[in-house]
Amino acid sequence: MLSTPPVAEKRLQATKDHLTRPGVSNITDKSWVHPHLRHTVDPIKGRQLQVSQLVKKGELLLVDSAYAVIPVVDNPLCSDYLLCSNSGCNQQVGCTASRISCPKNCIADVVWCSAACEAADRRRHAFECTWLHRFATSIRKKWGEYDFGMLWLIVRILATRFVEGDQDTKGHDHSRKTSHCFPTGWDAIESFCGSQESWSYAQVRRWSALIKKYLKNGPILPHGSTLDELLSIVCKEEANSFGLYPRETGMPLLAGPQVDRGEQFGAAVYPRAAIANHSCCPNVTHKPDDHGRMVFIASRDILDGEECCISYFDLVQRVDVKDRRDHLQTSFRFTCHCPRCVAEEPPKEDDNWDVLPALDEE
Repeated sequence: MLSTPPVAEKRLQATKDHLTRPGVSNITDKSWVHPHLRHTVDPIKGRQLQVSQLVKKGELLLVDSAYAVIPVVDNPLCSDYLLCSNSGCNQQVGCTASRISCPKNCIADVVWCSAACEAADRRRHAFECTWLHRFATSIRKKWGEYDFGMLWLIVRILATRFVEGDQDTKGHDHSRKTSHCFPTGWDAIESFCGSQESWSYAQVRRWSALIKKYLKNGPILPHGSTLDELLSIVCKEEANSFGLYPRETGMPLLAGPQVDRGEQFGAAVYPRAAIANHSCCPNVTHKPDDHGRMVFIASRDILDGEECCISYFDLVQRVDVKDRRDHLQTSFRFTCHCPRCVAEEPPKEDDNWDVLPALDEE
């Protein structure tokens, strides 16, 4: 269960030991928000992150725990990049004899780092276990890894909501708490941008077919949602999920050889981090920490009232403005007009016209 992130009493300079910093280290209170970071709404761009005072380069802006996360690895049996399935942990689990697999052998991708984590996660995992048993192999074979990962992430979102609802009936309603006007829990997922109108007809039709076949409400997945509600969740997840990579995304480009962010090892949905908009010249870098929390760090000084932007992709791998814009249009359904893209736009045909030559005199 996610809790309201603690309000920072002082600014934290981002360092490798930020997990041990006061207000950030408590794993049961996993999220942290900079005291001057705000969730605002722009009349044109919609939701955005903004600072209310100067934030210096290198300061932590946000540490956000995942609402749902899945591992993304080629060979789970020998991978060192699997994630502990307990949402209160989510740390990477090496390929060792000590890691614990599902006692019902649903899929090899599901592991825990300890018996304590396996015990803490039993109710949530019980929601997905039968579904994984029945559908994982067939989905992977027929539809491929991407669609399997998307569906599994949706199932884990539904599982987290299911556990939240169970706790709410016991008088522990954390899902509606807010901090700095940030929605949390299921409220945050519902507030995500993304609708059927944002995607092509062919894409929505494909998702609808997957939902009808694999995500219906019933004894395997007792989520209570209609097909339209599930399609809405898919549209929002696809527009707001994060890939997990070992190195930072959005590092400033420097002269000389560049280092990319590495191979993806997970995918997740974050309640607060999803508010950040894209820029091809971002002022914020992001990277998951050792517990799968998404960490935002100011990559330069951010002025009072300035928007905090991240890059939705690896800037090292996509340098050309046309390549960047094509990727954003295909994957996120918008055209980037950040200062970098505008400055790198090729001149329009009209701009190449010289002054007309003078007419020959008779």
